[in-house]
Amino acid sequence: MIPDLPLEELARRYNNGGAVPDWADTLLPRWQRESERARADAAGARDVAYGPLPRNRFDVFAPKGIAPVGGWPALVFIHGGYWQRLSKEDWSVIAAPFVANGMAAVILGYTLCPQTTIRGIASEVETAITLLWNNAHDLAINRDRIALAGHSAGGHLTAWCMTTDWAARGMPATPFVSATAISGVFDLEPLVPIYLNEALKLTNAEALAMSPAYRERRVMCDFTAAVGGAELEEFLRQNQLLGTQWKNVTEWELPGLNHFTIIDELTRDDPALFKRVTAGLRS
Repeated sequence: MIPDLPLEELARRYNNGGAVPDWADTLLPRWQRESERARADAAGARDVAYGPLPRNRFDVFAPKGIAPVGGWPALVFIHGGYWQRLSKEDWSVIAAPFVANGMAAVILGYTLCPQTTIRGIASEVETAITLLWNNAHDLAINRDRIALAGHSAGGHLTAWCMTTDWAARGMPATPFVSATAISGVFDLEPLVPIYLNEALKLTNAEALAMSPAYRERRVMCDFTAAVGGAELEEFLRQNQLLGTQWKNVTEWELPGLNHFTIIDELTRDDPALFKRVTAGLRS
C-alpha cells in the first residue's frame, strides 16, 4: 500500500540519513573501528564463500578455544543499507558481545542493488543460510541453535526468511530458534515512486511480490518486529503492519531510539535488544 501522501513527504519518511544526519560521522566510524578489532580478536572463519560473486561471502566469529559439544549457538545477522549500501565488514562489531558471551555470530554479505535485484539478494541470503546449515559442523556451529536477525533492509530479509520453504532445501521447516527484524521494511510498494527506486528498479508488481507482509509465513519460531520509538513515521507503520498481517508477532517499540541508535543496542551485551536476540541461544 502506498500512503496517500505527496511524494516529497513520502520520500522524507524513508530518508533515515536525512532524519539522523550525523550517524555517518559518529556511529559508523566507531562501528568500523570496533569491527576491525572484532575481526582481529575472534576465532572462526572469514570470507566463507556461498556463491560465485564477490560479495557472496559470510564471516563466522566464534570464541577462542574448543567449541561445546554440538557447536556454538549462533546469531546470523543480515545488515542494512537499503539493499544498496554498506558491507558485512561494517558490521563485525555486532559479533563482539556474542563472542564475549560464549556464542558465535555469522555476518552475511550479499550483492548490492543495482548490480542485482531485491529478489536476487533474497535468493543469495537463502543460499548463504542453507550452506551454513549444511556445513555447520565444520564451522563449529550448532545448527539446532541458530537465531536470525537483521536491520533495515536486513529486517526485510529476515522477515522474508520467515516465508521461505526451507524444507524444500532439505532443512527443517523452522531452522531458527528465533528471528528479530529490526527497523524493517515489510511492504515495498511505497518505495516504487520515490528516490530509492533508482537503484532498486522495482515495479509495482515486484514490490508487492517481495513484500513479506503479504506473503504466507512458513517459519514458526519466536518472531519479534522491533522498531525505535524515535524512527520515521513509515517505519513505525511498517512495524505495525507486519504485526497486523501475521500471527504471533511480538511488536516492540524501543523508546527514544532512532533508526541507527537501535542497532547500536546490539553492539553491547547489556541492552534489552541484545538480551531479546540472545534469549533463544542461551536456553
